[in-house]
Amino acid sequence: PQPLAPSAIAEDREAAPPPSEAQRTAAERGTLIHQLLERLAPVPAHERHATALRWLERSAGVADDDARKEIADTVCNVLSDPNFSDLFAEGSLAEAPLAATLVDGRVVAGTVDRILVEPTRVSVIDFKTGRVPESVSAIPASHKAQMSAYSDALRVIFPGGEVRAALLYTSGPRLFEL
Repeated sequence: PQPLAPSAIAEDREAAPPPSEAQRTAAERGTLIHQLLERLAPVPAHERHATALRWLERSAGVADDDARKEIADTVCNVLSDPNFSDLFAEGSLAEAPLAATLVDGRVVAGTVDRILVEPTRVSVIDFKTGRVPESVSAIPASHKAQMSAYSDALRVIFPGGEVRAALLYTSGPRLFEL
C-alpha cells in the first residue's frame, strides 16, 4: 500500500496562490524553531539562549538581531516551561521516524517532532509555530488528523500501552492534548 504521511493527511483540492513574502518568512521561522527545539533540549538551561543566538547567526544565517532574539526567546520559553519538561527530558527523541501498517491495511509513515517512550505510555508531540487556537475545537482538522494517524501508528508499534498525542503551539506556549 502507498504510505500515508500524517503531515499531509488532509485532502487539498483547492488551488492556492504562490506564498507571499510574509508566508515565506513565517515558514522559515517555523523551520528554525523546529531545528532549535531539536538541538537545544540536551543543552544545559543556562547555556541555551546564547547557544541559540550563536546557531541562528552562524549556522542558520539569520542576520537580524531582533529576529534571532525573538526565535531564541520562543524556543527557550518552551524548553524552560515545567509543563513541558518531560517532553524534552533525557530519553525523549527528536525527529523520530515511525511506520506502521494499521488494522485497516493503511500504511502510516512519517517523522514525529518529538516522542517519549515510557514503560506504560508513549507520548507524541508535534510543534506548531503559528497562531495558538482558542480551544481544541479551533485546532485545524488537518492537525487533528495528523495526530490521529500518529496515534494509530503508535498503537500498532506499542500494543497495549497508552498513547498520548499533543500539539505544542510554541508561540503560547500552549499544549493541547488530543
